[in-house]
Amino acid sequence: MKKVAYIITGSAGHEIVSGCLLNTVSAGCHGREVTALHFAEDGVFFLLKGTDTGEKIERAMKEQGVKVIVCECSQEARDLTDKMVDGVQIGHFADFYEAAGDADVVAL
Repeated sequence: MKKVAYIITGSAGHEIVSGCLLNTVSAGCHGREVTALHFAEDGVFFLLKGTDTGEKIERAMKEQGVKVIVCECSQEARDLTDKMVDGVQIGHFADFYEAAGDADVVAL
C-alpha cells in the first residue's frame, strides 16, 4: 500500500480535514497508509483537547500508528501550549520529515 503524509496549515478546510480526512484515517479506511500529520499555522486548532477533531486525531495515533506533529512556532503564537491532545509531538519541519519517513506522497 502506498504511504502518504499530510501538512495541514489552516482551518479553512475544516470540512475536508475534520470530515473526510480524519474520519477515514481514524477509522483505518483512508485507502493509503498515513505516516504523519503535521499541523501548522491555524491548523493547530484541530489538535485541541476536548474537541471532535482532537478525539479523531488521538484515535488515529493510537489505533493507526499515525505520527502527529504540531509546529512549535504556530502553537506558541496562538498561546496553545499544553492544550493539545496527548501524544502530539511538538516540533518543526525536520521532525515532520523524519515522521513522514518513506511516504510516497506529501499532501497539503
